[in-house]
Amino acid sequence: MLNCCPKNRAQMNGAHTVASARQLFDSMMSDESNYSVAVVQSSTNEYIGHLFISDLDTTPELGFIFDKSVWGQGLATESLLAFFPKVVKHLELTQVKASVNIDNLASLKLLAKLGFKIQGQTRDEFGPYYELMFSVNADTTYDAVEERSSLA
Repeated sequence: MLNCCPKNRAQMNGAHTVASARQLFDSMMSDESNYSVAVVQSSTNEYIGHLFISDLDTTPELGFIFDKSVWGQGLATESLLAFFPKVVKHLELTQVKASVNIDNLASLKLLAKLGFKIQGQTRDEFGPYYELMFSVNADTTYDAVEERSSLA
């Protein structure tokens, strides 16, 4: 399972047990303050990850996880460039936050392509991480968000 693998979860505060992974997945899917989608590899129809925006009722936060077997193939980039601008527009979001472990350069680069900016650095029991923010300001239309992401 995706959330039970220590390597998959290394950048997301560690692996879950099967029971806690199932509980996390079920709560994500049933929580109305989350917007989440599964990512399926088109050639095999295999579930390879998921994308989500949580905390829609406060400050929305983007998250994503992909199976280690597809890392480095551009699938996270392709998926998020399709998902994120459309969700921002559809849900009329003006700010979305994200957090990334300091040593997760691939995710930092991907979030930069989406328009996220580093706001600061902090630390928790799992180590240091960056806090990032994506903002739509008064001069930016939702169509410009899609265009900006597609140019990356």
